[in-house]
Amino acid sequence: MKKTLMQAALLALLAACAGCTGTPVTFKSTDVTYDPTKGRTVSGSACGFQLLLLIPIRINDRYERAYAELLNDAGPGYSVTDINVSERWKYGLVGTAYCTDLKATAYPQRTAVVN
Repeated sequence: MKKTLMQAALLALLAACAGCTGTPVTFKSTDVTYDPTKGRTVSGSACGFQLLLLIPIRINDRYERAYAELLNDAGPGYSVTDINVSERWKYGLVGTAYCTDLKATAYPQRTAVVN
């Protein structure tokens, strides 16, 4: 009985720890040529909430959602460089809100000239 209870507790602990893993985000490298004189600032942001400091709600994929918003703000045909990452948080009554903000520069890609 004691062994079964210990195994169940260990399984519950492992399941809880597995729920706290985030999604890694790899920023795309810019291998294409772009026009450095026509850059504009783009941004993306995403937030999540840690309920009772124990239950994550939309926290683990914050970086992925913020990066998708950043690329969407840049639009097709633009290269995104110089990405700055910032974090902010705020206490709530029953937990903490965590936000990720990404700011970058988007440059239009140069099209190849065919002779």
